[in-house]
Amino acid sequence: MKTIIGAICSALLIFSLYSCEDVMGDFLDKAPGVDVTIDTIFSSPLEVEKFVAGMYEVGLHSIVPIRGTYHLDAYTMTAGITDEGEVNEGWNAPNQWNQGSITENGSSEDGSRWRWRWEALRRCNTLLENIDGVPGASEAYVNQTKGEALFIRADLYFEMLKRYGGVPILDHALQPNESFKIPRSSVKDVVDFIVNDCTEAASLLPSSYESKFRGRATKAVALALKSRTLLFAASPLFNSATPYLDFGSNNDLISYGNEDQNRWQLAADAAKAAIDGANEGGFSLVNDPTATNMNYRNVWEKNDNSEIILANKLNLNGGFWNWPTNGLIPKVFNVSWGGTSAPHDFVSKYEKQADGTPQTWNSAGGNDLLQKYSELDPRFYQTMAPVGSKWSNTLGIVESYVGGKHEALCVGVWVHKWASYDQSWSVKPPINNVLFRVAELYLNYAEALNEAQGPVTEAYEAVNIIRSRSGMPSLPLGLSKSEFRDRVRNERAVELAYEDMRLWDIRRWKIAEEDGVMSGEMTGVKTFKIPNSTEYRYEFYVFETRVFHKRMYLHPFPRMEVLKDYLLQNPGY
Repeated sequence: MKTIIGAICSALLIFSLYSCEDVMGDFLDKAPGVDVTIDTIFSSPLEVEKFVAGMYEVGLHSIVPIRGTYHLDAYTMTAGITDEGEVNEGWNAPNQWNQGSITENGSSEDGSRWRWRWEALRRCNTLLENIDGVPGASEAYVNQTKGEALFIRADLYFEMLKRYGGVPILDHALQPNESFKIPRSSVKDVVDFIVNDCTEAASLLPSSYESKFRGRATKAVALALKSRTLLFAASPLFNSATPYLDFGSNNDLISYGNEDQNRWQLAADAAKAAIDGANEGGFSLVNDPTATNMNYRNVWEKNDNSEIILANKLNLNGGFWNWPTNGLIPKVFNVSWGGTSAPHDFVSKYEKQADGTPQTWNSAGGNDLLQKYSELDPRFYQTMAPVGSKWSNTLGIVESYVGGKHEALCVGVWVHKWASYDQSWSVKPPINNVLFRVAELYLNYAEALNEAQGPVTEAYEAVNIIRSRSGMPSLPLGLSKSEFRDRVRNERAVELAYEDMRLWDIRRWKIAEEDGVMSGEMTGVKTFKIPNSTEYRYEFYVFETRVFHKRMYLHPFPRMEVLKDYLLQNPGY
């Protein structure tokens, strides 16, 4: 249990290879001759603010590839594990997944975050136990910081729930006389713990802050996390009498052990409350009726827009050789060593703008590729950089056709999302790192409501408001429950593309084994220049056959933790 002990125990008990500085973090750094103790940290609101800043820095996850003390292995997005993408670099974690070779010895997609989540949890619990006695702290400030700690603690547990299922629950800072061998709790208990923290956090947090405090938790984000958690809990992965693999007497660690339709209604109610909470806090969809071809792009490209409920505000420099840009721009542009391209399996999810039906693709290929692309949902060109499009003024036109300078490593179209169109050697706009936004809440509501009640009017309205702001027609009336389910899932794929949602959606729906999702033949597109024409010829090909084992519906725990005899490994590893 070295990792957890290192995150929650005093320096006197550390016996791992990590130094005290590595374990405790920089918030305990001290000037010569100055002892920094709990009393020092909680001696004034100013000192508490430093501690809170560290709690956010360690505690919040990232959806874009970043490199730093608390995200050491985040070289790329999770898109490459799914039908969303194929990463440039063969050594990146997604390729382990695609080969079905994830083991308890592998780093998977989570890198070093396992260790740092326990460090962050210690910080949250320490604040909750000490904030009441801070001299000069107002009741409002005490409540706010408690709410922030509860939210971050809940978010940390949600990030572990979706990866591992049931995990050990720590609701206080452990003391030296306590046992550190805390076993895993059930899925139900972890979900309840998260939901309770979210509910309490929402009661303590303000609805909004001054603009200079964007990036701090609000009531709306606590409700949004509650919505996300209950949607996950209601989904087939956990909401089942039969888990994805038999775990014997430990099935409650990976599922509820029963299927309860009421869980969907709870998820729907939570999503509606989150939408109302977002509106109360001044958050709303970016929805300019005169800019349907730009609304979606503005959501992810413009910092602190009205739709972003919470973003990770670490210094995300937009410079070509800085993270996360280094992991977003394709290596073939010679200003980075990252990049992701989208297989046709994912591109085919973009419907035709004219009537909302699937695009018709000739299996034998054709000479009208750009015409096909031009007919798609406007979000396609606001997300992707297909052949012939402009990446930016500095990097020029995308030449991903066979023989072009950007062809190598591209299996279809290059993913442009998150990489600003305005980037240059001198212009370095910060990259958004959006953790929660309003559109997700509407899609959560539509999905949960359909599963609970069928495709009722409110479910249609929740999806259509997302589609209409991007110039897409409303869903056709008269869909069955299963048909509506398919359309909502497709809408989530398109709207939430490359936002670290697809991997978790696929697994909670238990569809990873379907061909072209996370298993089987993955389809790419080769493009060719047509002489004396501005069009391109296309043909399909299989660029990879991926392997998905049932055990991969949940992550393995790190082997070094399992060997300490307190943590039961997930089945199949």
